[in-house]
Amino acid sequence: MTDLILWNSTSTRRRSPTDDFLDNGLAILKTYIEEQGYSVEVIDWANSSQWEAMTPRVLARINGFLVDRLLGPVNGIGRKQRGRKLLGAAFMFSQELTTKMQRRAQKKMIRALARHVSDTGCKIIGIKTWYGESYIAARQFAAELRREVPEALVVAGGPHASTYREAVLEDDAFDFAVVGEGESTLRRMLELAGECESRTELVERIVRDAEAGSLENTVYRVDGGYRISTRRKLNANEKTVPRYGQHPGKTRIHVIVESLGCPWGKCSFCTHSSTYGSYSVRKPQLVVDELEQMVGNGIGLFRYAGSSTTLAHARQIAREIIDRDLKVIYSMFGRAERKASDPARFREVVESYRLLIRSGFRAIFLGAESGDDTVNEVVMNKGIGRADIVGTIRAMREASKLECVPIDIGISLIYPAPTMGRISLDKLKQADIMLVEETKPDSVLVCPPAPFPGSEWFKRRDEFGFQLDDNFVRDMLEYDYVLYKPLFMWPEIGLKLNDMSLKQIFEQCGSLRTELERRGFVTEVTDVQFLMLRAAGFPGVNGVIEFKHRTQHSILSCDYRWINRLQEKVNQASYDQAMKNTSECAYKL
Repeated sequence: MTDLILWNSTSTRRRSPTDDFLDNGLAILKTYIEEQGYSVEVIDWANSSQWEAMTPRVLARINGFLVDRLLGPVNGIGRKQRGRKLLGAAFMFSQELTTKMQRRAQKKMIRALARHVSDTGCKIIGIKTWYGESYIAARQFAAELRREVPEALVVAGGPHASTYREAVLEDDAFDFAVVGEGESTLRRMLELAGECESRTELVERIVRDAEAGSLENTVYRVDGGYRISTRRKLNANEKTVPRYGQHPGKTRIHVIVESLGCPWGKCSFCTHSSTYGSYSVRKPQLVVDELEQMVGNGIGLFRYAGSSTTLAHARQIAREIIDRDLKVIYSMFGRAERKASDPARFREVVESYRLLIRSGFRAIFLGAESGDDTVNEVVMNKGIGRADIVGTIRAMREASKLECVPIDIGISLIYPAPTMGRISLDKLKQADIMLVEETKPDSVLVCPPAPFPGSEWFKRRDEFGFQLDDNFVRDMLEYDYVLYKPLFMWPEIGLKLNDMSLKQIFEQCGSLRTELERRGFVTEVTDVQFLMLRAAGFPGVNGVIEFKHRTQHSILSCDYRWINRLQEKVNQASYDQAMKNTSECAYKL
C-alpha cells in the first residue's frame, strides 16, 4: 500500500516555458518521507506530454495559424492583415472551444486519478496548490477524492496554501493545510495515521497535536473557526537532497535551496515574513555537495531558490564551487547592495560579482519595485534606494566586462503602486522609466500591485489606498493571472487602488510595459528564462526577442512543438554542462 501520494496541481495549459522544471519541493518531500520508512508516489502533471494531451492536435494547429496572423510571424516582425477583426473573432471562438475541450480532458483525468488513489489504498494525499486554474483543479480533485475515497485525508500545501492559509480551509474539500516547510508535518501525520483506526480518529489526533504544539506549520479547524499551529523554526541545513529519478517531459534545471525566508523580510507588499517568520542560510559546503550530486545525475543548470540571495552568501558558495573545480551555470534572485554607488563599496561589489561569474553565475533578477526613493521607502519599505540599484547594476556590468563573460540582468517594478499622496502616478511612471533608461537592464518585469494576505499592504489596506470587498481573498484564490490575456477578458474582483478598478490597474500596468517596449527594452523575461534561452542557443538581444515571441505564440496557441524542442535543447545543454565534470553519469538523455 502507498502511504502518501503527492499531486502537483496544474492548469489546463502552459503559463510559461518554465512550468515544467523539475519540482524540487515535491522531490524533497518524497525523499525525506521515504527516508523515514514510508512509501511515496509523486504524480506531477506539469510536463510536456501532459499539456499536449489536454489540447486536440488539430485545434492547436488552428490556434497556431490564427496567432501567427494576428501577432505576425515568429521572427517578431508584425504584419498587417486584412480582415483583422474577423481573425480576432475566429481566434476568440477557437480559444473558447480550446478551453472547453481542455477542461473536459482535465476533469476526466482527475476522475481517473481519484480512482487510482482508491486502488492504492493510500490514506493521505498531499496537493501542491498554485494560483488560478490550478487551484480550481486542486479543489476538483479534493472533491473527487471525497466521493471516491471518503476515508482519505486531503492536505493542501504549496505556495497558495502558504499565502492564503485559513481561506483554503473554507473549502470543505481540504482537511488541513500546511504553511511553509511540510516535511516534518507530513511525517507526523503519517505516524498518527498508523495509530488510528478511522479518518475521524486521525483528524481528531491531528487537531490535538496541533493544539498542543507538537504538529507544526498546520492550518486546522477548531471550534467553528481556523487556527495555525506553532511555526517550525527554519533551518536550511536540515533540507534533504532530493532524488528525482527519471521524469520524462521535465526541464532538467534544478532549483537548489541555498536559503529559506528573506534576509530583509520587511517589504510592505511581500508575504515572506508571514510565511517563514525568519531567515536561514544553508552552509556553502552543503549547497555545493548538492550541486555535485545533481551533476552526477546529469544536471548542470541551476537556479537558487532563495527569495533574495545575499551577495555575501552567494560569494561564499561561489568560492566553494571554484575550490572544488565544479563547472556549473546558475541564476538567482538578488537584492541591490546598500551604498553600492560609493567608490569603495562599488569596488567590493564588482569583485564579488567577478567571483560569482567565475563560479558559473549568468543571470539575476533584482527587485527594484520603483524608481522613486520616497515610494520605495514609505510605500514599499524596501530598505534600498535608487542609487543602490544603479550602483549594483553598474557593478555587475563592470564585473561582466572584466571577466569577459556576458550576464543577463533583470529588474522588477510594481506599477501602478500605492503612492499615499506622496507622488502622482504619472511622476512615478516617469521615475520608473528613468531608472530603466539609466540602468539598461536586459529585461523588466512590470507587475500590478496586489495586497496578499499576510502582507502589510493587506493589513493596512486603508492606509495604502486599497479597497477590498469581503470576497476579495476568496476571489484571489481562484483568480487566473495570465500575462498575455487581452484586457477585456480580465474579470473584475473586489479590489481597487485609489478608486481604480482592477481592469484600470491592469491597464496602467500595461501602459508602462508598452512604453518601455516602445523605447527598446525587453519585458517579462525572467532570470530562469534567460538561463533557458542562452542554453538553447539564442544569442544577444535579438535572441531574447525571438525567444519571447515564440513563447507567446506557443502559449496562446497551445501548440507546444516549439517549447518542446526548446526543452530538448535545454536538457541537452544541462547534461553537457554536467558532463564537463565527470565521465560517468547516473542519468542518460
